Amino acid sequence: MADGDGRSPFAIAPVLAGAPAVLTHAVGTLVGWDPERGPLVMVPGHVGDPLVAMTTVPLDASSAQAEIAVGRRVVLAFDGGRVDAPIIVGLLQPVPAPPPTPRVDAQVDGQRVVVEGSDEIVLRCGLASITLRSNGRVVIRGTYVETRARGVNRIRGGSVQIN
Repeated sequence: MADGDGRSPFAIAPVLAGAPAVLTHAVGTLVGWDPERGPLVMVPGHVGDPLVAMTTVPLDASSAQAEIAVGRRVVLAFDGGRVDAPIIVGLLQPVPAPPPTPRVDAQVDGQRVVVEGSDEIVLRCGLASITLRSNGRVVIRGTYVETRARGVNRIRGGSVQIN
């Protein structure tokens, strides 16, 4: 499709030597809403009131999303390269904080290793596991559990159940 002069509206204008620079994109800030005209943005380097922007992303001043979006940084393009014609093409997403590194306390003195957990410690290898819980419960699981002792092998408890 061509406009009146026969040029395609999608053609890119050549950059001429000495021509003023054209702003193609920037990161600005969504600062509010004009109830009749739409979102208001601040563009870096623009002096004066916030500019009314068009948007390619769904932004609605009456939605809960609008309150969350105000103050967020937005990616802007500019209609015809004009700074006074910003188009919001996206909202920058906050970078999620890395998950907290679990605290690992292990004391090794060459004779003994002490590992402490505030709630539970699990040693697992394949289908076998030993779980130590803070309430005093010890759970040993495996497809085959074997105990051996050179001395006495004691089983003590409030009650002992076998099978």
